[in-house]
Amino acid sequence: MIKFYKKDSKLYSIVKNCCPKCHKGKFWPTDNPFKNIFIKNGGDLGCCKNCSFQFEIEPGFWFGAMYVSYALSVFFSLLVWLIINLINENIGVFMSFCIVALSIVGFSPLVYFYSRLIWINLFVAYEK
Repeated sequence: MIKFYKKDSKLYSIVKNCCPKCHKGKFWPTDNPFKNIFIKNGGDLGCCKNCSFQFEIEPGFWFGAMYVSYALSVFFSLLVWLIINLINENIGVFMSFCIVALSIVGFSPLVYFYSRLIWINLFVAYEK
């Protein structure tokens, strides 16, 4: 398998669920988005166990992750809609809408998981 990211990149932190500052500690308790939201239901860890970096940089910091979440949801919706129309060209608008709406609900834990990781990596730099 070819790695398209290296340890000191932001993509590494997002894909591997790492602390954006040290890339050693975890951001979420587990790497499974569905388990984090439905079973643990505790959110992110709050701070890195390795470097003690506080993930909430300022009050209201995570409001910006909503915009990332919106962009990811639109991306997944368009992707699902494109796949639906490539598989079956004769599908109705209502049925297509229902499938896309259900896919948004199904992808929501994944979108929530990655939107926070992407958002924090926009503002925090890796320190060796």
